Amino acid sequence: MKKIFSFMALMLAGFSALTFTSCSDDDDIAGTSVDREFMTMFITDNTRGKGDDYPYNCGLDAAYPHGNTIHLYWYGVKDCAGYQIQMALQSKVSNGADAWNAIQGTDDLLLNEIVGPEQLDMVIKDLQYSTDYRFAIRALSPLDDNVTDFSHASKWYGHGNGRQWQEWMGISTRDRYPTPFVVYANQAETTETTLTIYLNTNLKDVSTGDAAEDAENEKSYRENFNIDAEGNFMYKYLTVKPSPSNPDSKVNPKWNYYEITDADRERGHVVVDGLSPNSVYVIDVIDPTVPVAIDAKYNTCTARSDGKPGEPILLKHDEMISTYHTADMMISPTSTHKRLDVYGEMAAKYDAAPISPVLDDFISNTNYAEGQTFLLEGGKTYYIDGNNITCKGFILRTNPDDVAKGLRARVICGIGKSSQYYNNNPNGEQWQGSYSIFTFGRQPEAGEGGEIYMKTLAFYDIDFDNPMAFNYGDNVAGKGSACGNYFFNMYSNGMAVTLENLIIENCTFKRLVRGFIREQGVNYKKWNNVLIKDNQFFDCGYYSNGAGGYCWIDGSGANTSSNLYKNMKVIGNTFYDSPFPAFFKEEKSVTWDAGIVWNITFSNNTLVNFNTRGNGSIFKMRNLPNGSVFNVQNNLFVLTKKPNDLRVLEFYGADIRETMPLADGTSGIVTLNFDNNWSTNDNLTNGQIFTGNPWTATSNNFGKLVKENKAILNGTLEVNVAKISSTDLMKQPCPPHVAKTSSDQNMHRADALDGTATTDYNVNLFFKNKDNEIFLNNVGAPYWRQ
Repeated sequence: MKKIFSFMALMLAGFSALTFTSCSDDDDIAGTSVDREFMTMFITDNTRGKGDDYPYNCGLDAAYPHGNTIHLYWYGVKDCAGYQIQMALQSKVSNGADAWNAIQGTDDLLLNEIVGPEQLDMVIKDLQYSTDYRFAIRALSPLDDNVTDFSHASKWYGHGNGRQWQEWMGISTRDRYPTPFVVYANQAETTETTLTIYLNTNLKDVSTGDAAEDAENEKSYRENFNIDAEGNFMYKYLTVKPSPSNPDSKVNPKWNYYEITDADRERGHVVVDGLSPNSVYVIDVIDPTVPVAIDAKYNTCTARSDGKPGEPILLKHDEMISTYHTADMMISPTSTHKRLDVYGEMAAKYDAAPISPVLDDFISNTNYAEGQTFLLEGGKTYYIDGNNITCKGFILRTNPDDVAKGLRARVICGIGKSSQYYNNNPNGEQWQGSYSIFTFGRQPEAGEGGEIYMKTLAFYDIDFDNPMAFNYGDNVAGKGSACGNYFFNMYSNGMAVTLENLIIENCTFKRLVRGFIREQGVNYKKWNNVLIKDNQFFDCGYYSNGAGGYCWIDGSGANTSSNLYKNMKVIGNTFYDSPFPAFFKEEKSVTWDAGIVWNITFSNNTLVNFNTRGNGSIFKMRNLPNGSVFNVQNNLFVLTKKPNDLRVLEFYGADIRETMPLADGTSGIVTLNFDNNWSTNDNLTNGQIFTGNPWTATSNNFGKLVKENKAILNGTLEVNVAKISSTDLMKQPCPPHVAKTSSDQNMHRADALDGTATTDYNVNLFFKNKDNEIFLNNVGAPYWRQ
């Protein structure tokens, strides 16, 4: 290895002489101003161009098979005094130099090491699994003491934030090997000062019920954990620590490193006391005979102590502006950007008050309990910064007193504009970037893992809008890039999440271009109850020519323990001319864990031009779990357009493949409660509303499952055709724009569905004819039958 580095040093010295030529002051990459050292760089394919398999690229060190040891290599700088290397979580520094500066001297700076001038590599062992790290390096000068004075050091390499695509370096550790699930909290037994922590002590406690899978798991468990001949896990200690998100929370000192007793094992649980209310704790069990700390732990559990929600908090519009729109107010306590510099211009345009500072503070503030209600003033506009984390349940709603007066709050997103803050987007415009209104869950802090548990996330009586967002039609018209926005998105490396209740009721959603709710990441997501009721969706989708983007409820199938559909109810909603690919999606052919069952209700919804741009079925699902139930009743389907409108009207029913095989090799059986679904009688194909993939189809559809005795059908898969057209049934259901091409800019535009829009994009779905089968059979969203 010494010979290799001697050769590299010569080569790199030559590289420095050739590469570090003079630059302007603004672009001082080489660090030539004020006698600074030349800037070194990490060796990657971006900086060397030798391909991904070049042996001296930074990356995971193959000599350490678990995939959580990183090997860094960098270019040498002649006659420098050494190198300073720093490391942080990607989530802490992805905004570039300002973010790196903000974490200096804090626990978020995970590595800050100075090495001598002869050292050109570094091995960082035994890091946290499934974690994205970022790195920075600079060359130090012999003119400085390199303790408190770094004035002649080179510029940092690794602080890039997008303006120089090659000026950052990140490495992700691999997922951990299969780990037995031995420690967990029963949130139902949680109090303000205690957590009941349950212990699985034997292999039989973590059985999946599948003999082949259990055998494979046991092989891995025994390779990586101490397990005795009887199958007992040989962990010895329990540790309970406050999460980095609330480091000042209390815990009884006995739990700092508690030796688990035989009585604890026999009982199967311990009660951890002395906790602070409303606080997150990280719980581990540890085998002290394993020398590597990260591998001595079994699964990591994260749990929150309970608390009592206070009275609803009214976020007064004018107070939010006067508090957070002051001249020196930063976006957040750790940001180096002023709020007015980023959001001020558009906030003034829409007279919008910020609420993200309040919601962000709520997440980490232990004075606020989960379940807190925040009220918005009706008739006022607020804005959310974007990508607001949701890892602690809350309720956001318009003040019911205002709703009773016919007033609703409007919450907008995507109004940021800053060439520094949104440097990846054209002209620094947030609305041309990828963002969500909310981010479901969060990334783990250093040393953290396990799951996030939330009781309730609820939204009532709010008009959500992304007023600046561009879609594909805008892109074709030359206005800008189609916006990659969502209502909920998730981090690909986010923590596992269990959510008891997600409620979205009586809201409107406008200009969500790329998706509504996108689930992603290797960790499980469990939604025990979902209610999406009495909402209106319009002017959404149209992300690409073929209705690209993500499905309304977009399951990734990345974790076989996930269940988005345990009890999902989509009732009384209106989906108007918003081309997303499908509604329910779970299309990976995975074998779901034992006990996973779907119970989906899709009833009394009104779908007008649901997705006319491509094969966007209502259901797009594979491997339906045994015992699942689909309740699909009382829905109204409409295809409509004005005369001379050249748009193609497509509508697809479902793409359903198989039920999940059972352990004995037979097929699972699902129940289909389909009945009283209707369409108007215009724009039909072969006498029915679906232009393709009707539910009755005996290939890749519900009809196939019925034919093969894999489904019990109660009712009928047929969609009834009423003796009335859309324009005779409703006051003005047609898309306002008469399309002349397949990609007209405004062909899917609508500004209101109730006839109240004062623009050219007014739609009115109220029934004007009540003497027809649709009205008499109580079909569609009740709102329009008034």
